[in-house]
Amino acid sequence: MNENLKIVRYKDLPQGGFAGIAERHLAKNSQVWPHSNKQISNGLKDFIYLSTGIFKPNDGAPLHPHKDVDIVSFIFSGEIGHKGSLGDGTKIKAPGVQVQRAGTGMTHSEFSTTNEEADFAQIWFLPPENGLKPGYQDFPIEGNKLTTVLGGDNHTFNSNMICKIGFVEAGSALEIKGDYVAVLFDGSLNIDGIEINKRDLFEGQDLNLRTTSQIGIILIQNKE
Repeated sequence: MNENLKIVRYKDLPQGGFAGIAERHLAKNSQVWPHSNKQISNGLKDFIYLSTGIFKPNDGAPLHPHKDVDIVSFIFSGEIGHKGSLGDGTKIKAPGVQVQRAGTGMTHSEFSTTNEEADFAQIWFLPPENGLKPGYQDFPIEGNKLTTVLGGDNHTFNSNMICKIGFVEAGSALEIKGDYVAVLFDGSLNIDGIEINKRDLFEGQDLNLRTTSQIGIILIQNKE
């Protein structure tokens, strides 16, 4: 039995959201949100927030500001449009990621571009320093592999954290060393006889298992 394992069940959380977004919060850092739900994840160092839910058809979030935060928006079904000070007209098609570095300040609006709901996860990180230049990067999520979207070498925004998103095929070894926070966005996973389902968050230290079916996973760790 993995004594370090903590699970946050999506189905057990209160429904929230605003405007055209319906979401549930799986992680909120208590130093940033002192009155957050103590049953959810507290995050991990510079990883401070994670929510998952849907953009309603042809709807979403109105224009709003951010500053000194790195935002990973992952769309795992549907299509999201983006408008704002970092550029109008970009789209994230599932499965795809847009990482926005708010830096000295930016405004944006995100919304479903179709008559269908769009499933998403949004993850916030503190940047390695304040006052950085705003910008954004797009990443397709392709094949049976994890794609590093933040904190990697050269091609991603620098960070004290690493965020990887992608698919792991059935029969693959899933080995995680050190502290981690993860969310399933596809499939299910069995850890020591405990079933982890789609949209559930699980966190702990050191994990080594073999998948029995294909899964989609968001993985967040400290950068060594």
